[in-house]
Amino acid sequence: MSHAPSPRGPEASYPQFAGPPAGTSARSVTTRTVVGAFLALVVLWGLVMLIAYGSLHTVTGQALDEVALAQAKADRNVYFPGAALVLAQYVPELGAVAAGVLALVWAVRYRRWTAAVCAAGAAFAANVTTQFLKHGVLDKPDWGIQQIASNSFPSGHTTAAASALMAVLLVAPPHLRARAGRWGALIAAVTGMLTILNGWHRPTDAAAALLIVGGWGVVATLVARAVDAALSRTDARPGAASLQFYRQFRKNRSRRRQDIEWSEDRGESAYLPPAHERAERQFAEQQRGEQERAASYPQAQQGYPHAQYGHQQPQPTWSQPAPYGAPVYRPRFPARPRLGTAITLTVVAAALLAAAIWWPSPTVAGTLAGRVTLTAGYVGIAAAAALGWSLVARRLRDTTR
Repeated sequence: MSHAPSPRGPEASYPQFAGPPAGTSARSVTTRTVVGAFLALVVLWGLVMLIAYGSLHTVTGQALDEVALAQAKADRNVYFPGAALVLAQYVPELGAVAAGVLALVWAVRYRRWTAAVCAAGAAFAANVTTQFLKHGVLDKPDWGIQQIASNSFPSGHTTAAASALMAVLLVAPPHLRARAGRWGALIAAVTGMLTILNGWHRPTDAAAALLIVGGWGVVATLVARAVDAALSRTDARPGAASLQFYRQFRKNRSRRRQDIEWSEDRGESAYLPPAHERAERQFAEQQRGEQERAASYPQAQQGYPHAQYGHQQPQPTWSQPAPYGAPVYRPRFPARPRLGTAITLTVVAAALLAAAIWWPSPTVAGTLAGRVTLTAGYVGIAAAAALGWSLVARRLRDTTR
């Protein structure tokens, strides 16, 4: 295999790669991006409407919801101590406050201003949507099946805690998104389950709230991406702008200092080297610096093809901003939770729900059928959290800002 010799002129340099923390070019909003976000919204909010119809306007749905709630109330006095039950009543509020504080800290620490504004808007919109659906749109017919005839669909407690956890995922920097998504989905699911254990809501209330939050998270990712793309076209990049300006200022000041030193060495009226000579000197210094850095890397010592022919492995330069639309190096961060996990949980919940519907004996609390119904509700809540968080994480996977 032959390798073309690398250029040695003053204008030639190794390819510059853009990457974090500064200078990352925002991806443009394409038709594929918009269509993908729209399909995600159709899935998430379509499931909300489907669950609302099944749990509110069908006799079977109301009966299964009531059996699950009665089974949870029976289990709480048997399997949980009193201290745990008291603590469970404060978990949604404490979780929402802790998640909000963490999102604020990360927004300030990593200068995620655009993401922070979009996350705050998504959290506000999710809570407004929940209250609007509960008190203004949805109505539950009273067929004498449930003890509490008033509508509790969707869950406001779950929406408040889950929207704060979604804000953490939206504000998280790229290297922390997988952890924020994994733990955020888990804590959101546990919060929804605790609302059932506390006797506040039924399983479908919590599952619908998680799907609503996931939908607004998808909207927030699309808006944040559009804003970043628009700002990148004008070179006004939030978060990294101040750091880029400071680095450029340092770079220009170093050049001016070098020109002054050359002038002082040759005298005030001495001849100043022309621009091409200064460029050659700077290029030679840059080459020496790159060779020293490459020699310190173990990859260069092991012998890459470039090193065999006397060429040094090019190293990424994070301080060089890439123009809008230019091909840049984009590290791909894993999306957590996985979409496969959400699909698996959904299939398991559907299977348990089908078993509860077609159970040979009547499905009542305190029987095996009642426990199967409650388990189906818990797994359904976990599936809703995994689905919402995974779809948002997949939209953030290619975003390095």
